[in-house]
Order: sequence, then C-alpha cells, then structure tokens
Amino acid sequence: MNAHQQPALVIENVSVSYGHVRAVTDFNLSVNSGEVVALLGPNGAGKTTTLRAVSGLLPIQSGRVTLCGQLVSGLRPDQIARSGLLQVPEGRQVVAPLTVLENLQMAGLASKRCPPKELNAEIERIFTMFPNIARRRDVASGLLSGGEQQMLAIGRALIARPVALLLDEPSMGLSPLLTEVIYEFFALRAEVFGNVAVILAEQSRIALSVADRVCVLSKGQVVFTGLSSEFSQSLMVRAYLGVDAKASV
Repeated sequence: MNAHQQPALVIENVSVSYGHVRAVTDFNLSVNSGEVVALLGPNGAGKTTTLRAVSGLLPIQSGRVTLCGQLVSGLRPDQIARSGLLQVPEGRQVVAPLTVLENLQMAGLASKRCPPKELNAEIERIFTMFPNIARRRDVASGLLSGGEQQMLAIGRALIARPVALLLDEPSMGLSPLLTEVIYEFFALRAEVFGNVAVILAEQSRIALSVADRVCVLSKGQVVFTGLSSEFSQSLMVRAYLGVDAKASV
C-alpha cells in the first residue's frame, strides 16, 4: 500500500454493551483495500458483536467507523450497506423461498451499487465463480446444502460491489469437507475479493490460510494483532485461555 493511501475500513476505539454488560472494549482495526484480516477468538469472545456493531446492526456505545475516510457509524444498517460496507452474517440467512437467481437479483437491485444494466453480467460472474450454485440457479435457496447457501450468501454480498466485506464464521455448521471447499474459493483472493477489504471472523485457525494479518479477541478485548505468519499455536492457546497474548510477542 502507498504510504499516503488511506485504509478502506477503519474501526477506532469501538465499545459495545448489552445493557450494563460490556461485550467489546476499545476495539481498533484498520483494513486496506485488497487485504484480508482474520478475526479470531473463541465462542463468546465478541467477534459477532463487533461485526454487527460495525455494520450498524448493534449500537456503538463509543468509538467510530469510517469507510474510505467517511464516517459511517451512526447510519442505519441499510445506509451503511449502500455505502459499500457489507456483511455476510453467521447462519447465511438466504431468502429461502426465492431461487438462487432471485436472491442475487434482489441483492443487486437493493444495494443500488450495481447499475441495473450491469446486473445480469454481474450475476453471471458470480455463477462463474461458484459453479455449484450456477447449476441450481432456478432452485429455491432454502433447498440448497449449507455449503451452497454459504456460496450464495457470499455471492449476494459481492454482487453489491462492496468496498469492505465482513464475513462472520463462514465455516459455521459446515462439514470439514465443505469448509475446505469454501476456503478453496477464498484462496482465489484476486478473483473472489479483488480490491475489497475483508474481515474474516472464525473460531479456528483455518482463516489464517487466506489472511494477511490476524486480530485475536478474548473476552471482548484485542489480545493480539500482527501478521498471520507471526501467529503461533501457543499464542492462540494463550488467547483462547484468556491470557494476554501481547505479553508473548
């Protein structure tokens, strides 16, 4: 990245609470265009809470989020999405009665980021990227396998031409084989993500296989940030046990 280039997504000192319980404290992370950052942590660490707050689905108690230098925290979720910050939530949440094709068409039209005249070409690009769902384009999405629904959910976000993309535990509920298939797609980063800034939240180390950097959450606090190559199994164990991994670096 050019030294003067601004990060695509900047999350500054974000804290989130559920009532009187602090769930995330002073979360900081910046992600450059074309960069993938793995957000790791055990169940209950605050990964989903962080992503939901960044995308406007939960209120931020303090802190701010900017996208390409523009403040987006405080906007409605639909406004944040149309600004180019998209999330693929855990559990995929495809529109089950609609076909694969209809899900993609709806996403493209709702985002208003893909010109209608270019929508069909974008859909075909997604189908080329994910041939598994291309073969089932006229099938109701609720009838797809978990892996196929995950591909559709990712394709639905990509068709909205995001600037930044938040992926919340894409391996959740998938067999090891299907998880491997999903991550084979992620490994084709230039083709799948292009210049999109990506935060990839997972409980396991599998996200490190495609990530440039890693950020580890434990009990709502960042305990490690650094290059994926710097993150060891011992650091992960310490982080997951709630021990401050920074002390080990």
